[in-house]
Amino acid sequence: MIDKILEAKERLSKVIQNRPMEYSSTFSRMCGGDIYLKCENMQKTGSFKVRGAYNKIAKLHAEGSLKAIVASSAGNHAQGCAYAAAAMNVKATICMPKTTPIAKIVATEGYGATVDLYGDYYDDAYNHAREIEKTTGAVFIHPFDDEDVIAGQGTIGLEMLEEEPDLDMIIVPAGGGGLLSGVACAVKSINPNAKVIGVQAEGAPAIALSFKEKKHIHLDYIHTIADGIAVKNPGNLTMDLIYRYVDDVMTVSDGEIAAAIIHLIERTKMVVEPAGATTLALALSGKLNIKGKKVCCLLSGGNIDVSTIGKIIEKGLISRGRKIEFSIQLQDKPGMLEKVSHVLAKEGANVISVTYDGMHADLDLNETILHIACEVGGGEHSARVAKALRDAGLKVL
Repeated sequence: MIDKILEAKERLSKVIQNRPMEYSSTFSRMCGGDIYLKCENMQKTGSFKVRGAYNKIAKLHAEGSLKAIVASSAGNHAQGCAYAAAAMNVKATICMPKTTPIAKIVATEGYGATVDLYGDYYDDAYNHAREIEKTTGAVFIHPFDDEDVIAGQGTIGLEMLEEEPDLDMIIVPAGGGGLLSGVACAVKSINPNAKVIGVQAEGAPAIALSFKEKKHIHLDYIHTIADGIAVKNPGNLTMDLIYRYVDDVMTVSDGEIAAAIIHLIERTKMVVEPAGATTLALALSGKLNIKGKKVCCLLSGGNIDVSTIGKIIEKGLISRGRKIEFSIQLQDKPGMLEKVSHVLAKEGANVISVTYDGMHADLDLNETILHIACEVGGGEHSARVAKALRDAGLKVL
């Protein structure tokens, strides 16, 4: 497989942007190790996926008369295929779930591809694309379970070790497994001592479960904000390589992912999509021993829909303890709101919103409930605010 990865590197040499890894002193301090970021969110089409797609389509195009392709994707593979097909003047049809962010749909169409929205999950779109393959004769470009696609993704591993040969650990997002298997194969073939850790969302852990049980697990239901890795059924080729080369596969919560996105915005001024932020989320979570180690977090993509980023930031603020929401039951009489406001102001909590609820069934006629949202400085600040409210004789629900 390493030979195919080296061939892919040559094929992609004039197409792919090989950006140097970025060292983060902030995240290094937070994690206790040396943290590097491989910023594929800054790659052409906004993600690593263009590597595998372009490698596969360019190889097919060089071998014969490729006229049309069809692919299935949650978004990033779609843009990679559309970009590559346009470069070689090949017709492209991309099947995407109806839940795909609008930004990814528009971007895919912008490269000249025809988008066919089908089903609620990636796997639904995949089955639809295979039907189109049968009826039209278009060549199906698999998003992960294909040796040439895996090889293209594996070029990232080569770049990492060319730049920092003594990396101790590389953390890689995993959905269908193409990126994880390709990077792991490349890394282990060059530096067997480097640890390769896969990371998935808790709500879509097919590879993590398969790795743990050492058998292929197909999930019936998945739910996560990380749409780019929301895959029910990982690949067969990818799992074989993951069993062989990967050291561990772990999971992070949606709250941890959202918090990592905020960290990246605040500290690096970069926008990273949820799937891409899983690696930093794992590094910051404390679940992985990285103290004193040289670690690279692969930020796999930056294609995040602006219509959802507000919700993600909200989730991240709550997860990090930067925003609290609580309710107070109190007497419905003049001066009570001022009392609450005085306590919050004294404790330095910035009120975002206040709503009254006087219709709750458990309330007496002269009582009301205040629903309050505040910005605070973190978990300890949040606890101080709650204690101050209770010390003032207020009933915090």
